[in-house]
Amino acid sequence: MPVYRYVPLKSPCKLCGTGFDRRHSANEPALTQCPVCGQAVAREDIHTINTPKLLKPLSVTDAKQAGFTVLKRTSAGEYEKQ
Repeated sequence: MPVYRYVPLKSPCKLCGTGFDRRHSANEPALTQCPVCGQAVAREDIHTINTPKLLKPLSVTDAKQAGFTVLKRTSAGEYEKQ
C-alpha cells in the first residue's frame, strides 16, 4: 500500500504540525480532515522513491566478493561452483 502525505489547508497546528503521512489503499478516497485535530487537509502528490542506480552490471567477481556462492548449470538439474 502506498504512503500518502497530507498537509493542513490552513495554518499548522500543535497536534499534527505541518502534516502527516498515512498508509492506505489506492482505492480508498483521500482524507478530508486530520484524524487527530479535525482540521481540513489535502493530499500532496505522490513523489517517487529514490533508489540507487547500478552503474555497471553485476559480475561473478562482484558476487563472490560480496560473499555469495556462484553456481553454473552444467546439465539438466546439475550445478557446480564457479
